[in-house]
Amino acid sequence: MTRYVVLFGYNRLIKYKFNAQPDKLTRVALSIAGSDSGAGAGIQADLKTFSALGVYGCTAITAITAQNTQKVSSIFEIDTETIRKQINSVMADIPPDAIKIGMVYSKEVIHAVNKFLRDSKSPVVLDPVLAAGSGTKLLLDNALDYFILELIPISTLITPNLMEAEKLTSIKIKGEAEAIEAAHAIKKFGAKNVVIKGGHFNKKCVTDFFLDSRGILAKFSNPRLGIKETHGSGCNFSAAAAAFIARGFTLKDACNLANQYVYKAINNVLKVGKGLAVTNPLSDMYQDANRYNILEQLQLTISKIQKVNNFGKLLPETQSNLVFALPDAKTVLDVAGVKGRIVKIGKMARPVSNIEFGASNHVASAVISYMTVDRSIRSGMNIKYDKKILMLCRSFFPISDYDRREEPRNVKEKDGMTIFWGIKNALIKNPNARIIYHRGDIGKEPMIMIFGTEPAEVYNKTKMILENY
Repeated sequence: MTRYVVLFGYNRLIKYKFNAQPDKLTRVALSIAGSDSGAGAGIQADLKTFSALGVYGCTAITAITAQNTQKVSSIFEIDTETIRKQINSVMADIPPDAIKIGMVYSKEVIHAVNKFLRDSKSPVVLDPVLAAGSGTKLLLDNALDYFILELIPISTLITPNLMEAEKLTSIKIKGEAEAIEAAHAIKKFGAKNVVIKGGHFNKKCVTDFFLDSRGILAKFSNPRLGIKETHGSGCNFSAAAAAFIARGFTLKDACNLANQYVYKAINNVLKVGKGLAVTNPLSDMYQDANRYNILEQLQLTISKIQKVNNFGKLLPETQSNLVFALPDAKTVLDVAGVKGRIVKIGKMARPVSNIEFGASNHVASAVISYMTVDRSIRSGMNIKYDKKILMLCRSFFPISDYDRREEPRNVKEKDGMTIFWGIKNALIKNPNARIIYHRGDIGKEPMIMIFGTEPAEVYNKTKMILENY
């Protein structure tokens, strides 16, 4: 069965074709790697990545490390018999669609993994975990030759960064030519496909070099980020490549998508400790889920508004908008609203266009301002000001106001700051206000703003006002 999937790249839409197995809807990946108690790398990072990319993750732990963002304090290697039993238990009941190998600390573990996997039909992604970001060795010196001889030949894809590629090949990589030379050298060790990550040869871009089984080279580039070093990006990349392979993508597409995935994970790093920043492999899933929820709730509420007779009576001359912000919204680009506003048509209210993030400025700025005081208030709508509506607002809800005539000149001179300043001042007067109004200024229409935790709450408040108006 041939299926298509559309994924959002950081600057483009990409459409890929893959062959899905209709009798196996759940895709499985097995990670054979070390445990990171700080959860930024290793097994923990792999499981986060698998889950974020829609793949069921299984594990076989090779070592338990005591580490955080600053250092690795200790390494406890798991005995080979226990490693064997972990792998066999997974293989017997939950056969993986792809296998990722991470930390293999010693030659004994390498021997064992080679023995368990050399006859496996599952594609193998090999991540050469030689050292932690803090410098601690995660592969013993006397095990490197065994790593090259026993694990590289059974790998479908090997994913070294520049430092790891230099260590494996003894080639000093100063530019693209040496990176490509190293990829060919690693391929001669027996790897079917090679991707060398993190080519920092261009001041504006970072490039991965992919050499496939036929010897064809491809490059995947992203704009350089102002982040020097992170913890976990290598694990995220190899786990992402394994996940995409498990889902049926070609090796080239899997590496390209893994490249984009890790770019976003690095761009959304988490500063959770005193040392290296940790890549955030769940950032996309979290953001996409929030954005979908926001758009869905806004659309449902806008549909309700369109059905309410006489709703247009509440709209001001400058028209209205209903907005909903992301939980961590910082700018109007993080707030969704109706593009072109909600307008009055006869007695009814109608959106003039679709719902988009960044579509509102006025109401979105008001919500952003409110969120600096109370993060739970993420939705808002403006309605017209008149004495009867204001009286109803006072009788139903906590209320506050601000005077635009008192706005400081330095605030007036900054575009978009008036609303932000006004809402903050109104909340100083009454932090619990859910209705905030102003009586206008020269050339500025007076306005009432209704706030709530979500669009449905704002709608219910507005409808209560309308029913009594």
